Amino acid sequence: MTSLACALKGLQGERVALTNVSVAAVMNDLLAEVTMCQSYRNDEPVNIEAVYTFPLPLDAVLLDLQVEIGGRVLKGVVVEKKAAEEKYEDAIAEGDAAVMLEILEPGLYTMNVGNLLPNENATITFSYSVLYRWVGERLRVFIPTTIATRFGDSPHGPRQAPASSLFVENRFSLRMEIFGSLRDAQFTCPSHQVTFAPSTDKVVVSLEREKAAMDRDFILNVKALKASRSFAVCGSDGEGVAAIASFQPFFPGLQQPRQLNLAIVIDCSGSMQGDSIEQAKKAVGGIVDSLQASDRVALIAFGNTTYSLWNQLTPCTPANREAATHFAKQLASNMGGTQIGTALQTAYGVLSDVSSADILLITDGEVSAWRPVIEEARISGRRIFTVGVGNAVSEAFVRELAASTGGECELVSPREDMAERVIRHFERMRAPRAKRVIVHWPDDAFEVAPNKPGAVFDGDTVISSARFNDSSAAAQVALEVETETGETTRSELSISMAGSQTSEDQISTVARFAASMRLKELNDDAALNAALRYRLVSPWTNWLVIAARPEGLKAQDIPAIRKVPQTDPAMSILCSMQHPMSVRPPSAMREVVSSGILFQAGPVPGASAPLGSKSFLDGFEFFSSSSTKRSIPNIVEFLKAVPAEVWHEISLWASRDGLLDLSQRASAYWEMVRLEPNKQLSYKQARYGFDILREAHQTGFKLADTILSEARTLGVELSA
Repeated sequence: MTSLACALKGLQGERVALTNVSVAAVMNDLLAEVTMCQSYRNDEPVNIEAVYTFPLPLDAVLLDLQVEIGGRVLKGVVVEKKAAEEKYEDAIAEGDAAVMLEILEPGLYTMNVGNLLPNENATITFSYSVLYRWVGERLRVFIPTTIATRFGDSPHGPRQAPASSLFVENRFSLRMEIFGSLRDAQFTCPSHQVTFAPSTDKVVVSLEREKAAMDRDFILNVKALKASRSFAVCGSDGEGVAAIASFQPFFPGLQQPRQLNLAIVIDCSGSMQGDSIEQAKKAVGGIVDSLQASDRVALIAFGNTTYSLWNQLTPCTPANREAATHFAKQLASNMGGTQIGTALQTAYGVLSDVSSADILLITDGEVSAWRPVIEEARISGRRIFTVGVGNAVSEAFVRELAASTGGECELVSPREDMAERVIRHFERMRAPRAKRVIVHWPDDAFEVAPNKPGAVFDGDTVISSARFNDSSAAAQVALEVETETGETTRSELSISMAGSQTSEDQISTVARFAASMRLKELNDDAALNAALRYRLVSPWTNWLVIAARPEGLKAQDIPAIRKVPQTDPAMSILCSMQHPMSVRPPSAMREVVSSGILFQAGPVPGASAPLGSKSFLDGFEFFSSSSTKRSIPNIVEFLKAVPAEVWHEISLWASRDGLLDLSQRASAYWEMVRLEPNKQLSYKQARYGFDILREAHQTGFKLADTILSEARTLGVELSA
């Protein structure tokens, strides 16, 4: 791919490009090592600083970094964060090249490539390792590629905050080699078209085409009926041995499944449009089908505001199940911003009088300030089970929210089996709770992590680590789980420390994994020391490379900042074609509303007056036969009649009215049409722009008569 293929054009027409990303992964049993290569080129006449924020798996442990620039190959070093930032800035001020990699939050990193000279290339290669986890008889290999637009103000600086673009298409190549027990497993890739090439010792997975757009996460599902599910592995620790044990416990079968008291919270914000909202609707439909007569449930949809089907837990009678099914079918991604905290507070209120109750949250997790939400959830005392949906789900938020409350997380991309994930969550909720979980390491083990295992569920993976001084001993490690019913299960693994994995400095990948597990439980000083000793990028440390230039080749000016944007996540064509129109509900829904089932009152999204005692479902959008016949060519022609400044005006108007999600989307679209006024719109871009314009019109923005006239001429429906 040329540097022009994915270039970002800035305000003055300047060009900066992430010209190539390649991924090579090697998977031995459950341990994968992934090498990622990012190539940059400066096509401008001035020196620049490229800043690229990108995702990695939440459990990734970064192993190595090297930079090729100016004909030299330099290895990265791990430096205390403040010192790394100072050395980086000093190098830039002196005209040298410098590269710094830092972690912003779990799963989110920023690559800073400073002082790229005109026509200069930089190739940055780093590797990370991931230990995958069994869930029943399957595991999920996950390589994120893009970051979706997040609701709310970013907690990160303007340089680092992720930003998506509709007209930038970063691309990547991928090759994965699978060895060990998994080479005989069943593989499916729901995210990309791939080829599988099996041989006697491995299976090679590669993209069917040379490159793919970085508009969706790469997912490989692995199903193995006979693979070994529990194992222990050791590695040199420099001064001894580090060990990691991975267990998959199975509890005795249930005699009587527990009754559920469940609040189901569904994200209907604008970021859920397309695949995500369709997945959410399938999930809720599957949940309703799985409920038993003894269960009690409440359903809550949210965006900027929150709407509830019943303001208390309600028995699953046939009539109520029918109402819940109708509720699910009417869900649409038309409720504005992602106010997850407010929605969860509503759920806490619904469950306030119940001693034992759970929350199931279905969301793409695209919210900027998510840490306060997790802290409130932890204080609530409720288990939260999360289903992260979409092509670019925020893994860190949905997983940490579940883990911090004693729940569990399932991620589901389009074309994955939603029903299977819902059933799995229901099995977890109904199972007896583990009241005592202990990992028994040998007596001479120390620095065991985690200190206290989190929630343990039947068939899920439990991982523990420890250190030993003696590198020649052999011993056993055991996992013991006692449930609230008094039943106890015990699993044992043998530890063989002889011949432990080593590296050049006698600190193995296993030892670095174990150290990364300890960091969360250490104070700042101890965490900094551990991160430096084990060469870990962390909240306390950055990776740094400085490439000193000869005196005559140093940059003479302060570099211009160039952010590399994310490729906008893909949306399903079918789903986006069927964006509904606001009309009165059909007679079937009116019958449900009038049958004595009460709905919480609230304003309709986009309405100027509250509904009073009517259901918010009255304001949900439904299809009409005419709306489904609307053609994209007509929409494209219509959008040509909309001046670029209108998108800017919508952004300002929406911001003043508190419609932040709409404001951000309109601002992004304004940037696109302003910089490329003659651009031929793709299907997705046309669909995206039309949805923004119609939402603004329906919520009170005054469109010019000429625009409305053009809509009528082309048969494009804007009004409710």
